[in-house]
Amino acid sequence: MSDNHEEESNVPAYVPGKHVSVDQLKQQDAGDEALKRYKESLLGTGVHAPKDDPRKLVIKEMKIQIEGRPDIIYPLDTKELIKEMKTKPFVLKESCHYKITLTFNIQHDIVSGLKQINTVYRKGIKVSTEKHMLGSFAPQAAAHSVTNPRQGWEEAPSGMLARGNYTAKVVFTDDDNEEHLSVEYAFSIKSDWKSDD
Repeated sequence: MSDNHEEESNVPAYVPGKHVSVDQLKQQDAGDEALKRYKESLLGTGVHAPKDDPRKLVIKEMKIQIEGRPDIIYPLDTKELIKEMKTKPFVLKESCHYKITLTFNIQHDIVSGLKQINTVYRKGIKVSTEKHMLGSFAPQAAAHSVTNPRQGWEEAPSGMLARGNYTAKVVFTDDDNEEHLSVEYAFSIKSDWKSDD
């Protein structure tokens, strides 16, 4: 909902390196004990993943934090919960300050250059598209957590033209252009927390 005005034509194209699996990384320079310990500190001692779940990225929850209000938490770790999210819109009061925290697990392999592309629609017309780089992550048992914005707060739009119902779609991709997950959700911007406008 903030304006992301980036001059992409002036930015040199990023070319990701060749994909290397966790196992390949661990086997490289296997005789160097110091390097082995360093790799274990970065990658852990084993790849964490249930054998019956092929996903590399598992979003556990999306939390909308609104300044001075209780957090709104959407669990998203199953397909059913992901589909359900678009039927449970949240409300933002115009000009309120908010941020969104994603909690997720990485499984099976490293995800390099994980990014989210969030597109917002109002009455079927695209209002904005934002891209946020989340980072690169190795598989581990503990969940990762990323908050946007990382510092400060976003401010919800205000005014009569901004008020209304919105739908949105967030897509998670990586440097290999693999689409890991797509989530649709809905929200409203209102003049106060309980109003119908």
